[in-house]
Amino acid sequence: MGCGGLAILGVLAVVLLFLGAILGRSDVDVEPVKEPIEDILDELDEDDDLAQVQPGVQPAAPDVPGTAAPLVVRVSGPQGTAYSGRYGTTQGGMIPVDGILAAVPAEYAVDTAGGAFGAVSAVFQKNQPVPGTLRAEVLSAGEVVAEGSTSEESSWVEVKWSPQG
Repeated sequence: MGCGGLAILGVLAVVLLFLGAILGRSDVDVEPVKEPIEDILDELDEDDDLAQVQPGVQPAAPDVPGTAAPLVVRVSGPQGTAYSGRYGTTQGGMIPVDGILAAVPAEYAVDTAGGAFGAVSAVFQKNQPVPGTLRAEVLSAGEVVAEGSTSEESSWVEVKWSPQG
C-alpha cells in the first residue's frame, strides 16, 4: 500500500473519530427507574380487569341465589403451545387473551353481570403451527356445557353456549 492509501486511511480514521464524538454526545438525559418492580406488580394486582386476562384459574363470581351459576372458559392442549383469542358474552363484550398452555388448562372467569349475560362465546388459535389438539370449553357450575376442538396445526377453535339452550 502506498502513501496515498495510508493518507486515505488516515483521513477516514479522523472522519470516523469526529463522527463518533458528535454522535456520542447526547442531550437526552436518561432517568433511572426509581419505582421498584414490586410496586408496579402490586398496582397491577389491584386492577380487576387485568386479572381476567391472565392465564390460570380465575376466581368465579360467588354463587348468589337468583343469579346464574359461575361460568368459566377453559383452554387446553399440548403443553408449551402459545395461543391467543378472545372470550366473553353478548352483553359484556369480548376480552382478548394470550397465553402459553401449561400442564393444567387455562381457565377464565366469565363476567355474567348478575345473571343477565346472554350467550357466551370463545375463540382461540395456536400462535404457531404445532401438532396436537387445541380445545375450548364453557363450564357452568363446574360442568362442561359446550366444547370445541381442532387438531389442525394452525386452525381456530370456537365454542358458543347460551343459557336458554
